[in-house]
Amino acid sequence: MIKKRISGIWNYLIGDAPQFSLQSRIYHSICIITILVIFYTIPFSLLNNLPWLALLSSGLLCLQIFLYYLSRYRNWLNTSMIIYAVIFNIFFAVSYYFSSGIQGSVLFSFITVHFLIIATAQKKHYWLWTLGNIILVISLIVYEYYHPEFIIDSYNDRVTRFIDITSTYIVTILLIFACLTYIINNYNVEKRIADNSLSKLQQLNEEKNKLLSIVSHDFNSPLSNIQTYLDILERTDLNPESRKELEKELRQVTNDTQHFLNNLLLWTKKQMEGFDFSIAAIDINKCLYGTVEICRNLAVNKGISFEYEIHQDTFIKTNNDIYQLIVRNLLNNAIKFTPSGGNITISSVLDKQFLTLQIRDNGKGIPQNKQNQIFTSTVKSTFGTNNEKGTGLGLRMCKEFTEALNGKIWFKSEDGKGTTFFLQMPLGYHFE
Repeated sequence: MIKKRISGIWNYLIGDAPQFSLQSRIYHSICIITILVIFYTIPFSLLNNLPWLALLSSGLLCLQIFLYYLSRYRNWLNTSMIIYAVIFNIFFAVSYYFSSGIQGSVLFSFITVHFLIIATAQKKHYWLWTLGNIILVISLIVYEYYHPEFIIDSYNDRVTRFIDITSTYIVTILLIFACLTYIINNYNVEKRIADNSLSKLQQLNEEKNKLLSIVSHDFNSPLSNIQTYLDILERTDLNPESRKELEKELRQVTNDTQHFLNNLLLWTKKQMEGFDFSIAAIDINKCLYGTVEICRNLAVNKGISFEYEIHQDTFIKTNNDIYQLIVRNLLNNAIKFTPSGGNITISSVLDKQFLTLQIRDNGKGIPQNKQNQIFTSTVKSTFGTNNEKGTGLGLRMCKEFTEALNGKIWFKSEDGKGTTFFLQMPLGYHFE
């Protein structure tokens, strides 16, 4: 609990990932750590009889808090970072002469400051900051070499020198470790986000290609057929029987096209907007009455017997319109792949928690080598027993919609002997 609270405070101080870039969050971390280090420097300077350094550090502390405020709350990252780099290089350049020069610990501080600057600076400025740091440090060392009298030995004894150099080294290592660890962890987080985005983009691209393929091929074909039928009806003097047969075919093609278009529109909406279905307890018989009657007529017109055996007064938790769409797709498939003289049965199995709808036919069945593709985008267009056109979209959509409604869908099939689809939904409530 304490760890989680500390993590929450830290994330607030450095800024949330969506609002602040990785560069900004790293810089805010550096600012906070620098503030803590300066807090350490003030009492250490006083203990070593360096009141001027304690006073300078106090002013630097106020400046560092202001720089943090500029970036974190005013979003002036680059301005704050440049001021930070310049001020701290000047500070350590001055401290170099007042802290025993090359015999002291300030060189470690130059390394730390440069590392922190590179961690947050723009890539195009890396060499500028690096050359500046090298030139500054070498200039200080050369000047000390020729003018050692300007160097003030700030250590009272050998023990103080060892403590200062050792503590500065430890602080430098810890700062570099903390900063590198944070950068690496955030890099991995950003990489995972990028990988997920790439995966979603690839998936969307596949969906787009699938959609274009369906529209360009499968949607164009039935429209061409409708146009052909209409041309024949307009230009040809048909006898009543031929005309009736042609009108029947035209009705079938129109029905298939409308069915496909409804599926396509819903599936496209799902891909673009996601699922937002309201779920309620509905009477399954009232929900399916219209759908079943339409499909019954289609089956009878094709010469297929149709049986309906669903529990009465049974309620399931689902979305009325989407559940009808799923069942309509399953029944249309059964009709499509069942030959004249065949049989389709829609029944239900009831237990304490679920109602499972079973749609059984004795049609063509699904070949074994295609069964693992039925609910995927890899399934290709198929033709029914009367050359009814399918797109391969309906069953995949059924699975996606079923899972969105907290249900399950599966099937059993044997090539040449028929198929049974199972559609399971949680119960709403049930009257005995």
